Amino acid sequence: MRRPLKNATLQPGDRLEKVDFPGSVWIVSRLIESRHQLPHAVIVYQRINSETRMLALSTLLDKNFFRRLEEPMMPAV
Repeated sequence: MRRPLKNATLQPGDRLEKVDFPGSVWIVSRLIESRHQLPHAVIVYQRINSETRMLALSTLLDKNFFRRLEEPMMPAV
């Protein structure tokens, strides 16, 4: 059974780090829902805004692939 997007645990603005590439931070840009596919999200690479990916929410929520960064990075002073 498909979970409605409004109950998704990721929201635009959430920051994720790739588990196998520490320091690789991706920001959820938008959530996508289709009648014929599982929910997906478009993510943007923090360092290069033109680099985007569309991945299934299940992949983004899988702790083997991504981990959520709870607090925003503070720029070095």
